[in-house]
Amino acid sequence: MDSFLTFLNLEYVYLRIYDCIKSTCRFDSDIAFLDKMRPYSIIIALLLFAGIIYVVIRIRQIRREEEEDLDEIVVAKGITKKKRERWNKLVDLASSENESDWRLAILEADTMLDDMVDVMGYKGEGLGEKLKQIERSDFNTLDKAWEAHKVRNAIAHAGTDYMLTKREVRRVIDLYKQAFEEFEFI
Repeated sequence: MDSFLTFLNLEYVYLRIYDCIKSTCRFDSDIAFLDKMRPYSIIIALLLFAGIIYVVIRIRQIRREEEEDLDEIVVAKGITKKKRERWNKLVDLASSENESDWRLAILEADTMLDDMVDVMGYKGEGLGEKLKQIERSDFNTLDKAWEAHKVRNAIAHAGTDYMLTKREVRRVIDLYKQAFEEFEFI
């Protein structure tokens, strides 16, 4: 144990290295050169340490800039933090135990679907008219969007008379989710 502690003593290690170098060197001038280099090596080590700190700070700055650029790309694709938050609130409503929250979640999801179809460039008075204009080849989940929209219409027209179960709400919200994910809307 004592030999290990002696090895951790930097002065001891330096002297051992010095002795090793001294025994292999043929000229005293080489040893004198090493003695002169000692203060410079400390300065070089400090400069290298400062360089490491600079590099770490710069990498963090670059990562922040890349995240901002990614946010701009995401916004260009139509995915914003607002839409993600809106979707999360909608999912929370659908997970509630309150039936009126379920209805609100489906109505809100349908509004988001209408917004998505607007972004896609389809025009019409209501979502139904817009969905009629879409080619099946352009919208793989069109049938699912229609099915979800029909449930929304039943809720909107029948009100509280339309019976909703938690299972049905999850199914309908999942239909909307599939449509949104196809176009990376959420």
